[in-house]
This record gives sequence, C-alpha cells and structure tokens, in this order.
Amino acid sequence: MSIENSVVFFPCKDIKETSKFYQEVVGLQLVQVQDAGNECHIFDTGYGYIGFCHYPDGRPIPSGPVGMCISFNCRDEADVDARYEILKERGADIICPPMKQPNFPVYACFIRDPNDYKVEFQRILLPDQELTGGRK
Repeated sequence: MSIENSVVFFPCKDIKETSKFYQEVVGLQLVQVQDAGNECHIFDTGYGYIGFCHYPDGRPIPSGPVGMCISFNCRDEADVDARYEILKERGADIICPPMKQPNFPVYACFIRDPNDYKVEFQRILLPDQELTGGRK
C-alpha cells in the first residue's frame, strides 16, 4: 500500500478570485471542481495538489503575517528568478524579491494571494536533502 499523492486544502474568501489568481498569476492547472455545499477547486502543482475551499460557515482564514505560507519548490535559483519575473509581469502583489533568506537555507521570493496567504517560490539550499516528491 502506498500514498499516490496529496492534497492540502486552504479556506478562501472568494473561490472565483482565488481560482483566477492561481491559474492566471501562479500558472497552476485547475484539475477538479467540487461543489457540494462547500465549493472547492483543486490545482495540480506537478508533485501533488493544492485545494481552496469556500465554506459558507464563515470560518477564519489563517493568513496575514502570522498565518499560513504556501511554498512551491523550484529547480534552482535561476528558476526562482524567472518565476519572479513572470509574477511581476502578471501583476502579483510582491512581498519580497528573490534572495537568500536570513532564517532558512533557501533562496526565495514571496507574493501575497487574494486571501492574504504568503506564497513562496523557493529553492532549498541543502543539496543532499532535496525534496523530489519521490522522483529523482
């Protein structure tokens, strides 16, 4: 028995605005829409899935300075830089341009999504500990 992939779900304020952002700004492919009272959109990240759900119960969104950070791993520093240029062209709300981060061994840039989640595009600078999603 093995786990084939994973989906991490985040609550969102507006599913249409969130979906548009992750498709048009971040560049993820929408692969599934679920609507059974709680509307959820699931996106393929290439190594798993990320989902956003609009819940009608008004639950809080764990965002802002002490909230959740959604992190996408890039192939190398040049890929982080290229992604940053694309994000700027697409009008992303930039928090931090690409740089070696002071508190973690990563080279990363950060943007903010419509829910005030911090979204990171990073290259982990631990060559012997790469996160490959089971792929080499």
